[in-house]
Amino acid sequence: MQPHSQATPLRIGAASAIITPPLGAFIAGDRQNRRFTGVHDDLYAKAVVFDDGITPVALVVVDCIGLHYPVVLKIREAAMKKVEGLALAPERIIVQATHSHGGPDVIGLWGPDVATSGVDPAYMTRLIDTAAEQVARAAAARRPSSIRFAESQSGEGWVVNDSEPGEVDRSLVVFQCLDESGESIATLTSFACHPTCIDGTVSEVSADYVGAFYKEMANVYPGEHLFLQGPVGGWIQPVTPERTFALAEDYGKRFAADVLQALDSAEPMKDTRIRFANRVFDIPVENEGFKQMSAAGIVDRPITEMVTTEVAWFAIGPAQFATHPGESSPYHGWKTKEFMDSGPKVVLGLGLDELGYILKTEYFEDDAIPHAEYLTSMSLGRDAGPAILAALEKVIP
Repeated sequence: MQPHSQATPLRIGAASAIITPPLGAFIAGDRQNRRFTGVHDDLYAKAVVFDDGITPVALVVVDCIGLHYPVVLKIREAAMKKVEGLALAPERIIVQATHSHGGPDVIGLWGPDVATSGVDPAYMTRLIDTAAEQVARAAAARRPSSIRFAESQSGEGWVVNDSEPGEVDRSLVVFQCLDESGESIATLTSFACHPTCIDGTVSEVSADYVGAFYKEMANVYPGEHLFLQGPVGGWIQPVTPERTFALAEDYGKRFAADVLQALDSAEPMKDTRIRFANRVFDIPVENEGFKQMSAAGIVDRPITEMVTTEVAWFAIGPAQFATHPGESSPYHGWKTKEFMDSGPKVVLGLGLDELGYILKTEYFEDDAIPHAEYLTSMSLGRDAGPAILAALEKVIP
């Protein structure tokens, strides 16, 4: 983590591939035993590789509800077998999910009944291989590049906190990676809102408003477009007077308009040196349900009195990124940004893991908080937030 001089220009590559599940796959989110009957829009695994000649980093974004840490480790392992000509350490492959509720069950909770996993092993093998392949393709495609960035706000009128109305982080950060001719290689946009416009109401595959956002961005700029999900726990949702694709498309277009407007005044990033740190650690598990699902094999990972996970931090010049291993609250996002001494600042929610809701301790003590009973039932417990923040404080310099 020592500062270094940038001997070579930044090189960036990007790639993507479709990971749409087969019809009949179990749908993640809402209740059990829902299966896909069609495809509204495809799901993707997208990767961007940043290489400053010393500390390359890969960021992978997957359109799904979330990936457990053991799956992330498999993606890293597979990527290391595919990447050629680049010393990309496996821990510097950061995998994040958009948290779409229009994707397949990749966790195990939404099978035919509460006692049976809905994960399709063949699909998971395909997802892991495809995500790893995008890292290799992005690495092979990297070329001399520059970055410009912009900070703004979005979500006014369509993003709310259903539990604590006063706690909404509407910050929007967008990075655009450009090649030497000025053509866009990729845009990366950070924002926090559940993609749940269609949750529980339709049986067609979709990335929800994120899919509409991708489409709108592609109409203006070539290259890949990645949505970096932020802290959506406690409980950041789209306003849903109806749950339709039309509403998801409207929100995606509105969001894209805010991003494109922000890019009109983007500033060049003059320093593009990369720094990186990570930490593997254990979180205490208070939730007996999580332990039982692990013991029964519904969730395919060891969860006992403790569960192992990881956080990572990296910086590209002044821009800093930190992962949260689940659906963290705005509070945890703001606290993480306080650890950072420069900006723009990005919190990668559902980064490297999906451990459910990461909540303030008040949610476990005050039943009057709207949705607290449900949110705490899908959380490791009151110690998760403090443990994650303590780990991040150790890795963020």
